[in-house]
Parts: sequence; structure tokens; C-alpha cells
Amino acid sequence: MSDSKKPVVFVLGANGGNIGPPTLAALSSKYADRVEIRAGTRNPASAEKLKRLPNVTLVAATMADRENLPSVLSGVDALFIVTPCICNRAEVVVTTAEIARDAGVKFIMIISVLTADLVDTVFGAQFKHIEEGISQLGVPYCFLRLPYFVENHLILNKENIESESTFLCPVDPEKPFTPVTTSDCGNAAAAILANPSKHVNNTYKIVSHRSTFGEVAAAISEALDREIRYVRVTYEAGKAMLIVGYKEEWKADGITDLYRLIDDGSPVTNETDISDYFRITNEQPTDLRTWAAKVVGSLK
Repeated sequence: MSDSKKPVVFVLGANGGNIGPPTLAALSSKYADRVEIRAGTRNPASAEKLKRLPNVTLVAATMADRENLPSVLSGVDALFIVTPCICNRAEVVVTTAEIARDAGVKFIMIISVLTADLVDTVFGAQFKHIEEGISQLGVPYCFLRLPYFVENHLILNKENIESESTFLCPVDPEKPFTPVTTSDCGNAAAAILANPSKHVNNTYKIVSHRSTFGEVAAAISEALDREIRYVRVTYEAGKAMLIVGYKEEWKADGITDLYRLIDDGSPVTNETDISDYFRITNEQPTDLRTWAAKVVGSLK
């Protein structure tokens, strides 16, 4: 326990990914009476949205920084390492967790992926390394295994939707899969950080209601009140889109792995048990139509 009356929770990588900001928003709005909230980012001055969150203290912090991170993490009770989207993230996350252990952090939560057991996939190999490294540290931990993000739909197809009224993807439009919104991931992460003792050494799969890519196009069509036509492209064309959207080939290869698993009907990308989110938050996950209605304002 820290010197504060409330336990200290620390979100590291607070401003650099999809999950840090919604986690801090949920902590700020729901749990500020229970925990002291700190947000670690390399450049706090640039974290404009985080600055506006009440009861959140911004701290300069860089993952794997052996010189400065020990003092930054001193007195922290629960640490959430928001796994960065970089090619050497396994090494960076495990090193960061080792520093946290040595600094006396009592609980470490890590973002992982549903494919962590599939080491023949790009993301699976990375996150298997992370999970094995964290589980051997001797510190209570929790893994949040996450699926394909619903928000990826717009990252890759916003321009197509706006200019051509099309939604392009290589996946069979009738193949089901279980995605999740980043806000739901943040809600689950915040609930765990607020009461980590209930979640020690657990691995959760944070997924929402199953849907298909055809249903995604239909939900966006309904929200926009105009038809958005699903166009199934080749995997080569799909990878080219991914490289444009995510800038790096290894990321494109990782998401292509997910596409192929969905097309193959893999149970890894189409979970039969979608109840972890409710068990953690006592809330239902965001459904596809609700998400589409929320984001329609960002589309022309």
C-alpha cells in the first residue's frame, strides 16, 4: 500500500494506444473515490485529453526505462502496462514488468490477444512471449486478451465509406467473429484496477456479441441512412489497405492472420463464451448498432 490513504493505480502507456485513454476515463468517472489515479506517458504536455480528466495525475514515464522508471513506480499498488504497438513490444513489456517488480509494484495487468496461444501467427508469437515472461516474475498479474477492435473498421474504411459508399475487406461477409470496442476494454481494465485482489493470476477474454463483416456494413448503412456496400477484396488487396492504414508490414501481416482465422471459422476469433466482460463490469458489452450510431457523426 502506498503512503496515500487510497491505493495507487498507474496506467503506463496512457496516451499512446487505443486502451489507455478509455481506461483512464473509466477510472476517473467511476473509481476516483477508491483509488489514486496516475497516468504515465512519455510527454505529459502533449496529452491534452488526459489533462482534462478529473482526479488523474499525469507523470512522465517511458516503458523499459531502467534509469527513471523505478522511482516513478515506487509506491504503486496496481500497474496497467498498455502494450505498445511496436515490433519489439514483447521485450519492452517484459522489461517494464521486471522493473515494476523490483520497484515493489504489487499487481501487474497486461494487454494480450486472443491468439496468444497461436505462436505461428504474428501477434500470437509476440504475446505468448509476453504472457510467459510476466507469469514467471512472481508478481500477481492479470492478462486481458483482446480481439479485433470494432474501431478498426473505420481506420481502414472511413475514406471508402465517405467517397464510394463501400466497405472493403477480404473476409467472407457471413463469417462470424467476436470483436470488442476500445471503450469496453477500458471499462473492464478500470474495474480490475479498482479491485485487483479479485483478479489475481486470471486471464480474461474481453469480447462482445458476435457479428459478421456483412453486418458491420449493414449497421453503418443504418446509422448513415444510406447503403454501404460490402466488397470482398483479395487478401493481397486487403494487406495493401492494411499497410496504408497501419504504416508497417508486420502489423498488416498480424491483422491478416486474424482475417484468415475468421475465414477459417476458428474458435479463437469466434468465442463461444462472451461473458467475461459482464462478470468483470456487471454491464453488457457495446453492440454493433450502438457503436455505429455513436460514430456516425465522424462520417460524411
